[in-house]
Amino acid sequence: MRPHHIGYLVRDMESAAKEFERLGYVVASPIVYDEYRDIDICFLENQGLRVELVTPMSEKSVVYGLLKKRGPMPYHICYEVDNIEAHSHMLRERGYVPMGESMPAPAIRGVPAAFFFHSKLGIVELIAKA
Repeated sequence: MRPHHIGYLVRDMESAAKEFERLGYVVASPIVYDEYRDIDICFLENQGLRVELVTPMSEKSVVYGLLKKRGPMPYHICYEVDNIEAHSHMLRERGYVPMGESMPAPAIRGVPAAFFFHSKLGIVELIAKA
C-alpha cells in the first residue's frame, strides 16, 4: 500500500486552495465534480505530499454531515494498491468496516475507490493503481 493523498474536508474550495498555496502547495488538478459522492475535488501538492480538497455540493453529499458537525479538517488517508479486492479483503479481516461499495474516482482517472472505517484510525480510502 502506497500513500496517495490526504483528504481534507473544506467549506470553500477556492479560499482553502489559496490558503494551502500560502503554505507552499501548488494546485495540481482542476476542480472535478464527483457525482457518486456529490462533492467537488481538487488536488494540491507540496514536495511530494498530495492533499485532496473535498467540498460537499449539497446536503445529500456523503460528507455534508461530517463537515457540518466537525468543520474543515483532514478526514481520510488514501492508499494506492495493486489489487483493490485483495486489499479490501485484508482490511475487512483487520476490523475495517466498508463504507459502501467501491465506486469510480472521477478525479483520479476513474479508478475504483473504496472507503473503510476503523474505530482506532478513522477513514481509509483505497484506490486501484492505474
